[in-house]
Amino acid sequence: MKYRSLLALLGAFVSCLLYHTESVAQSSASKPYSSAAELANRLKSLSNRYGTFANLQSIGKSPGGKDIWLLTLGRGTAAQKPAIALVAGVYGPHLAGTELAVQLAEKLLSAANQDSVARLLSSKTFYIFPSINPDAQEQFAARPRYERVGNNTATDDDRDGRLNEDPFEDLNKDGLITQIRVEDPTGTFVASKDDPRVLVKADPAKGETGRYVLISEGTDTDKDGAFNEDGAGGIDLDKNFTFDYPFFTPGSGEMPVSEPESRALLDFLYKAPNVYAVFTFGPYNNLSEALKFDRTKTIRRVITGILEKDAPVGEQVSRLYNGQTGLKDAPAMPPTKGNFAQTAYYHYGRFSFSTPGWWVPKTTASTDTTKGKSNAKPSDNEDVKLLKWADANNLRDVFINWQPIEHPDFPGRKAEVGGIAPFARLNPPVSLLNDAADKHLKFLTAFVRQMPEIDVVNLRTESLSGGLTRVTAQVINRGLLPTGSEIGDRVRFVPKMKVELRTGNGQTVVSGRKRILRSPMAAGESMEVTFLVSGTGRATLEAGNAMTGIKSIDITLR
Repeated sequence: MKYRSLLALLGAFVSCLLYHTESVAQSSASKPYSSAAELANRLKSLSNRYGTFANLQSIGKSPGGKDIWLLTLGRGTAAQKPAIALVAGVYGPHLAGTELAVQLAEKLLSAANQDSVARLLSSKTFYIFPSINPDAQEQFAARPRYERVGNNTATDDDRDGRLNEDPFEDLNKDGLITQIRVEDPTGTFVASKDDPRVLVKADPAKGETGRYVLISEGTDTDKDGAFNEDGAGGIDLDKNFTFDYPFFTPGSGEMPVSEPESRALLDFLYKAPNVYAVFTFGPYNNLSEALKFDRTKTIRRVITGILEKDAPVGEQVSRLYNGQTGLKDAPAMPPTKGNFAQTAYYHYGRFSFSTPGWWVPKTTASTDTTKGKSNAKPSDNEDVKLLKWADANNLRDVFINWQPIEHPDFPGRKAEVGGIAPFARLNPPVSLLNDAADKHLKFLTAFVRQMPEIDVVNLRTESLSGGLTRVTAQVINRGLLPTGSEIGDRVRFVPKMKVELRTGNGQTVVSGRKRILRSPMAAGESMEVTFLVSGTGRATLEAGNAMTGIKSIDITLR
């Protein structure tokens, strides 16, 4: 009897444990992306809990009054160590980048007491900007939910003298803004042969004629023939930076860096000479596949292509990224004009790498077991790939089924609302980003281990007649990456490599330059320096710059 009671009790305990585990898993799987307030609480919690390693500050306010946060990780004085800048949330709909940036900070700090991580935080600084465009990102938590790219700057996008007069409307009252397809013989869209839920442009070369007009969900409020072209959401910050700025383009702003968010980010970076490289989480990818050197783009007055010495570095980092993360089948993601990641390279002069951090994984085609052959060739349409992956993973909130409605602008015609849910293309369920964060943390720490390391070796002093001492030494870059980019040599804001003999009272350098400034040193490169010094006592030889750290060695002059 007691045995049965014990079994029953044990069974009840296991059932409760399984129920709790399942509830936690469901809660994690359904956890939404953070609102601006929730993000602030997460960052403040990190700063309060790990005060020795983390410092949180607001570097500005968005037009909507939200803080633009900077979380600085590292031990000691941040500005005196080589740094990495990690930037996310420049493109408003890319919530996954913000989540990855915060998770990276959480994972680093939670392991701060491990020797390897402690050494990392003691020797390097991490500047993390998790959400540069909080006004746009807040639309995920608002109603109706739609993919908003602009901040709260009021703009007259259609140039009719009125502001925000033609916004989206939630016609089917589901809290989401999707699309409307209207059957029309003048339409240019047809249902995809790979997935009829997806509309694609009709291809006359294949004998296709359009069947649908495709518009955003809403009405033509101002009766100008355009739908929802002037709603809330003003400037797309990833079009507002200085490189290749798209003048007179809706959403780009009145001028480069016109917005307080983009200005706050650049103001900080230009005052941070210790930043060695910039990593961006955004819908531009030069990490999975490195940029190729194209001489025709580098000989113009305005350089528009990666420089010759920087291209191999990009390839090296790309191999490191692919090897450490194991991510494959990345979609093509070219940069927009005026985006941040390119500005960080061409104008800020640092190595600049960008990745979305997550993309739709390749879904393995099913096999016909009777004939031993796979099904039709996988579609190259990104929406079809997304839906196939969502179906395979039983994700139900990715697609909104087409639903008939009466549209006031199309009386008597069949109109349906539906399509890909807002934010679904770039942002998986939050629970799926934990693995991606682990992979990117592995890559980031591997990158930091390859950063330049300046050392002074083979120091020799030789006493000469007349109170002179000859000092000879070799300066070497022990790292696997150069001490700076080639483009940085053309940008005046980037510190030069410096070798300097600091002398004391009664000491004079009579031969050799006391201070040597030079271009970046390649990985493993060394240089010999010689000084002829008059006087006795102690002097100091220093080598490096803010991006590499300064190596100093004491010298005794006899």
